[in-house]
Amino acid sequence: MSVAVFAVFPMQDIFALGSEARMNTPSTLGNNWSWRMTPQQFDREKAPWLRKYSFMYARNMPEKEN
Repeated sequence: MSVAVFAVFPMQDIFALGSEARMNTPSTLGNNWSWRMTPQQFDREKAPWLRKYSFMYARNMPEKEN
């Protein structure tokens, strides 16, 4: 519910992924920032939930007018 213009949220949180999808381990070298979401990890059941909250908190991109 922030008034900020932009919001950043980890896909790992949205899709409730476990530690195998961790982006960064503090105080370590190597193997950080290497996780990538694969097409198989996308869940169509989450789309309505994500859309609902992105509109609720005005995080949706405006539609392009033709």
